[in-house]
Amino acid sequence: MASAAPAKKMDPSGVKVLETAEDIQERRQQVLDRYHRFKELSSLRRQKLEDSYRFQFFQRDADELEKWIQEKLQIASDENYKDPSNLQGKLQKHQAFEAEVQANSGAIVKLDETGNQMINEGHFASETIRTRLQELHRLWELLLEKMREKGVKLLQAQKLVQFLRECEDVMDWINDKVLCYPCSSGEIAFICVQISILV
Repeated sequence: MASAAPAKKMDPSGVKVLETAEDIQERRQQVLDRYHRFKELSSLRRQKLEDSYRFQFFQRDADELEKWIQEKLQIASDENYKDPSNLQGKLQKHQAFEAEVQANSGAIVKLDETGNQMINEGHFASETIRTRLQELHRLWELLLEKMREKGVKLLQAQKLVQFLRECEDVMDWINDKVLCYPCSSGEIAFICVQISILV
Protein backbone atom coordinates (compact mmCIF):
# COMPACT_ATOMS: atom_id res chain seq x y z
CA MET A 1 0.00 0.00 0.00
CA ALA A 2 1.46 3.34 -1.03
CA SER A 3 0.85 6.51 0.94
CA ALA A 4 -0.58 9.65 -0.68
CA ALA A 5 2.11 12.06 0.60
CA PRO A 6 5.70 11.40 -0.29
CA ALA A 7 7.76 10.47 2.76
CA LYS A 8 10.54 12.79 3.77
CA LYS A 9 13.89 11.28 3.22
CA MET A 10 16.22 10.76 6.12
CA ASP A 11 19.92 10.35 6.03
CA PRO A 12 21.48 7.40 7.87
CA SER A 13 21.99 9.50 11.06
CA GLY A 14 18.23 10.13 11.40
CA VAL A 15 18.21 13.81 10.34
CA LYS A 16 15.53 14.87 7.86
CA VAL A 17 16.88 15.88 4.49
CA LEU A 18 15.37 19.03 3.07
CA GLU A 19 14.65 18.53 -0.60
CA THR A 20 12.85 21.61 -1.84
CA ALA A 21 13.49 25.32 -1.60
CA GLU A 22 10.23 25.70 0.31
CA ASP A 23 11.40 23.17 2.91
CA ILE A 24 14.67 25.03 3.28
CA GLN A 25 12.89 28.40 3.50
CA GLU A 26 10.44 27.04 6.09
CA ARG A 27 13.25 25.57 8.17
CA ARG A 28 15.21 28.82 7.87
CA GLN A 29 12.21 30.80 9.10
CA GLN A 30 11.77 28.43 12.06
CA VAL A 31 15.41 28.90 13.03
CA LEU A 32 15.15 32.70 12.67
CA ASP A 33 11.94 32.78 14.73
CA ARG A 34 13.58 30.73 17.48
CA TYR A 35 16.64 32.99 17.38
CA HIS A 36 14.51 36.18 17.68
CA ARG A 37 12.51 34.64 20.53
CA PHE A 38 15.77 33.66 22.24
CA LYS A 39 17.08 37.24 21.85
CA GLU A 40 13.85 38.67 23.30
CA LEU A 41 13.96 36.32 26.29
CA SER A 42 17.66 37.00 26.74
CA SER A 43 17.07 40.76 26.67
CA LEU A 44 14.19 40.44 29.13
CA ARG A 45 16.33 38.33 31.44
CA ARG A 46 19.20 40.82 31.19
CA GLN A 47 16.83 43.66 32.12
CA LYS A 48 15.53 41.72 35.13
CA LEU A 49 19.08 40.98 36.25
CA GLU A 50 20.05 44.65 35.88
CA ASP A 51 16.94 45.71 37.83
CA SER A 52 17.78 43.22 40.54
CA TYR A 53 21.39 44.43 40.62
CA ARG A 54 20.30 48.07 40.96
CA PHE A 55 17.82 47.12 43.67
CA GLN A 56 20.55 45.33 45.64
CA PHE A 57 22.73 48.45 45.48
CA PHE A 58 19.77 50.60 46.53
CA GLN A 59 19.09 48.28 49.47
CA ARG A 60 22.76 48.32 50.50
CA ASP A 61 22.92 52.13 50.38
CA ALA A 62 19.60 52.43 52.23
CA ASP A 63 20.79 50.03 54.94
CA GLU A 64 24.04 51.95 55.37
CA LEU A 65 22.20 55.27 55.58
CA GLU A 66 19.68 53.91 58.08
CA LYS A 67 22.48 52.52 60.24
CA TRP A 68 24.29 55.89 60.14
CA ILE A 69 21.09 57.78 61.03
CA GLN A 70 20.40 55.41 63.94
CA GLU A 71 23.92 55.99 65.29
CA LYS A 72 23.50 59.76 65.00
CA LEU A 73 20.04 59.59 66.60
CA GLN A 74 21.62 58.08 69.70
CA ILE A 75 24.09 60.96 69.87
CA ALA A 76 21.34 63.54 69.26
CA SER A 77 19.14 61.94 71.94
CA ASP A 78 21.92 61.99 74.55
CA GLU A 79 20.95 64.25 77.46
CA ASN A 80 24.48 65.32 78.37
CA TYR A 81 23.24 68.92 78.61
CA LYS A 82 21.86 68.02 82.06
CA ASP A 83 25.42 67.81 83.38
CA PRO A 84 26.66 71.43 83.57
CA SER A 85 30.34 70.52 83.50
CA ASN A 86 32.26 71.53 80.37
CA LEU A 87 29.24 72.94 78.54
CA GLN A 88 31.46 74.93 76.19
CA GLY A 89 33.15 71.70 75.04
CA LYS A 90 29.77 70.01 74.63
CA LEU A 91 28.54 72.95 72.53
CA GLN A 92 31.60 72.73 70.29
CA LYS A 93 31.11 68.97 69.86
CA HIS A 94 27.46 69.57 69.04
CA GLN A 95 28.36 72.16 66.40
CA ALA A 96 30.78 69.65 64.84
CA PHE A 97 27.99 67.05 64.99
CA GLU A 98 25.58 69.44 63.21
CA ALA A 99 28.21 70.08 60.52
CA GLU A 100 28.69 66.32 60.04
CA VAL A 101 24.94 65.75 59.67
CA GLN A 102 24.64 68.60 57.16
CA ALA A 103 27.64 67.29 55.22
CA ASN A 104 25.93 63.90 54.90
CA SER A 105 22.57 65.30 53.82
CA GLY A 106 23.59 64.56 50.23
CA ALA A 107 23.33 60.83 50.93
CA ILE A 108 19.56 60.95 51.34
CA VAL A 109 19.22 63.23 48.30
CA LYS A 110 21.24 60.79 46.17
CA LEU A 111 19.24 57.82 47.46
CA ASP A 112 16.03 59.74 46.68
CA GLU A 113 17.15 60.35 43.11
CA THR A 114 18.11 56.71 42.59
CA GLY A 115 14.92 55.37 44.19
CA ASN A 116 12.59 57.76 42.37
CA GLN A 117 14.28 57.00 39.05
CA MET A 118 13.72 53.28 39.64
CA ILE A 119 10.08 53.91 40.61
CA ASN A 120 9.50 56.08 37.51
CA GLU A 121 10.98 53.34 35.32
CA GLY A 122 8.44 50.87 36.72
CA HIS A 123 10.93 48.81 38.71
CA PHE A 124 9.53 45.49 39.98
CA ALA A 125 10.21 46.56 43.61
CA SER A 126 8.73 50.07 43.30
CA GLU A 127 6.48 49.71 46.35
CA THR A 128 9.34 48.44 48.50
CA ILE A 129 11.55 51.30 47.30
CA ARG A 130 8.83 53.88 48.00
CA THR A 131 8.24 52.49 51.51
CA ARG A 132 11.96 52.40 52.23
CA LEU A 133 12.41 56.03 51.13
CA GLN A 134 9.49 57.15 53.30
CA GLU A 135 10.98 55.42 56.35
CA LEU A 136 14.40 56.94 55.72
CA HIS A 137 12.84 60.41 55.41
CA ARG A 138 10.98 59.87 58.68
CA LEU A 139 14.22 58.90 60.43
CA TRP A 140 16.10 61.81 58.82
CA GLU A 141 13.50 64.33 59.99
CA LEU A 142 13.58 62.80 63.47
CA LEU A 143 17.38 63.17 63.51
CA LEU A 144 17.16 66.84 62.47
CA GLU A 145 14.51 67.50 65.12
CA LYS A 146 16.50 65.80 67.90
CA MET A 147 19.65 67.61 66.81
CA ARG A 148 17.89 71.01 66.96
CA GLU A 149 16.37 70.20 70.36
CA LYS A 150 19.73 69.20 71.79
CA GLY A 151 21.35 72.37 70.45
CA VAL A 152 18.66 74.52 72.07
CA LYS A 153 18.93 72.66 75.37
CA LEU A 154 22.72 72.99 75.40
CA LEU A 155 22.41 76.74 74.84
CA GLN A 156 19.76 76.98 77.56
CA ALA A 157 21.98 75.04 79.96
CA GLN A 158 24.91 77.33 79.15
CA LYS A 159 22.76 80.43 79.79
CA LEU A 160 21.53 78.94 83.06
CA VAL A 161 25.10 78.27 84.22
CA GLN A 162 26.07 81.84 83.26
CA PHE A 163 23.06 83.22 85.12
CA LEU A 164 23.86 81.18 88.23
CA ARG A 165 27.48 82.38 88.12
CA GLU A 166 26.32 85.98 87.84
CA CYS A 167 23.94 85.46 90.76
CA GLU A 168 26.79 83.98 92.77
CA ASP A 169 28.96 87.00 91.92
CA VAL A 170 26.17 89.38 93.00
CA MET A 171 25.69 87.45 96.24
CA ASP A 172 29.44 87.63 96.92
CA TRP A 173 29.39 91.37 96.22
CA ILE A 174 26.43 91.86 98.56
CA ASN A 175 28.12 89.83 101.29
CA ASP A 176 31.23 91.97 100.89
CA LYS A 177 29.15 95.16 101.20
CA VAL A 178 27.28 93.83 104.24
CA LEU A 179 30.58 93.14 105.97
CA CYS A 180 31.88 96.62 105.11
CA TYR A 181 28.73 98.44 106.20
CA PRO A 182 27.20 97.00 109.34
CA CYS A 183 23.42 96.67 109.15
CA SER A 184 20.82 95.58 111.58
CA SER A 185 19.46 92.06 111.29
CA GLY A 186 16.16 93.49 110.01
CA GLU A 187 17.90 95.26 107.15
CA ILE A 188 19.79 92.09 106.26
CA ALA A 189 16.54 90.13 106.24
CA PHE A 190 14.97 92.77 103.98
CA ILE A 191 17.92 92.62 101.56
CA CYS A 192 17.80 88.80 101.51
CA VAL A 193 14.08 88.88 100.67
CA GLN A 194 14.72 91.34 97.85
CA ILE A 195 17.53 89.18 96.47
CA SER A 196 15.42 86.02 96.61
CA ILE A 197 12.71 87.83 94.64
CA LEU A 198 15.26 88.72 91.96
CA VAL A 199 16.60 85.19 91.75
